[in-house]
Amino acid sequence: MSKRNTNIDSLKDPFRSAIQWMIYLIEKEGLGVTVFETQRSNERQEKLKERGASRAGAGESPHNHGLACDFILDTTKVPVQKREWKGKMYPDAWDYTTPEAKAVYDRLGELAESIGLEWGGRWKFLDVPHVQMPSWKSYIN
Repeated sequence: MSKRNTNIDSLKDPFRSAIQWMIYLIEKEGLGVTVFETQRSNERQEKLKERGASRAGAGESPHNHGLACDFILDTTKVPVQKREWKGKMYPDAWDYTTPEAKAVYDRLGELAESIGLEWGGRWKFLDVPHVQMPSWKSYIN
């Protein structure tokens, strides 16, 4: 699988500018999140769909077009539950059950929406780390 991209410079404007502003707001508040993934290759998108980690196939995700960004919890700053992975317990950077972690993700959503972005925490299929450009398909050339 191709590697995960965390480079915000790979995002398409005006979304890149919005994410830069959002990161400024996150840092100003000391919110315990970090960029996990930005633009995604079609190959990686297909692998994520095959694993059940995404509903979108290649070219069907705003990530494939540089119009989405995922943030995860900084587990050194936010109390989170632990999750088993390959026989070991690890802090869960995607935790949305611990009150402190939920509060951080909810604030992430508030920040995103305050600057006109769409937050996956409002969807029926919750995707609280996810922020995207509204009407993202209209930005594809």
